[in-house]
Amino acid sequence: MVKKNMEDDQLMEEFDDEGGLEFDQGDELDFTGEDDLMIEEGEDEEDLLPSVLYKGISRPKTDDDWRQLLMDASREGVPEYRLTDSYKEGSLISHLSFGLGVVSKIISPRKMEVIFEDSKKLMAMNLPSPN
Repeated sequence: MVKKNMEDDQLMEEFDDEGGLEFDQGDELDFTGEDDLMIEEGEDEEDLLPSVLYKGISRPKTDDDWRQLLMDASREGVPEYRLTDSYKEGSLISHLSFGLGVVSKIISPRKMEVIFEDSKKLMAMNLPSPN
């Protein structure tokens, strides 16, 4: 584990003080249903947007790191960007003018940062339908 700052040290100390996790040699680990861990409660698998963030990958730190994930991502099934839709960090979107993009940061419930191949844009989301 890589320690990043003092807060991480404090969290590790608290974890150690509480006894941490202990396993006996005879304990068996059960991984059935581990795929379900990636789906948040109340979400259906069909409702999930394609994402560049997946199990075992840490959040990229630079725009270039996000772009690398974007270039490696599958373009299959990527939804078209809509102002009324909700997005999560790592979600892939297809924009008519800017092309394929990845949500790099959720700034507020209605604002997100999206990194495209050639640019970075501040974009709206979760806006009410104009009807």
